[in-house]
Amino acid sequence: MRRILLLALPLVLSACASTGQSKLGNFVNGVIKPGMSMDQAMVRMQAEGFYCSAANPGDTVTPCSRAYPRLLRSSCEERVDLIRSAGSANTLGGIDVLELKCP
Repeated sequence: MRRILLLALPLVLSACASTGQSKLGNFVNGVIKPGMSMDQAMVRMQAEGFYCSAANPGDTVTPCSRAYPRLLRSSCEERVDLIRSAGSANTLGGIDVLELKCP
C-alpha cells in the first residue's frame, strides 16, 4: 500500500499545477475587476503578495508576479498581466492570468 502511495505522489503533485492555475484565476478575479482604477488594482495585488512592475505611461500591460511555494520542489511563479483600458490609461481593462512558471 505504501509503495502505491509513493508511486501516485508525482501524479497528485502534478495535478496541483492545474488546480493552482484555476484557483489563481478565481482568486485574482475576486481581488480585482475590470473597470477599477489601475492604481487600486496594483495596490490590491501588492497587498496579496504580488510584485507589479511599474509600467511606462504608454504601456498597455503591467505584469505582476509572486512566488507559489510547492511541497517537494522549488517554488513556481504565479503571473498575472493587468491590461489597461483602451479608453482610459488609468482604468483596468482586462486581466490575463498566465500559466504557472515552474523550473
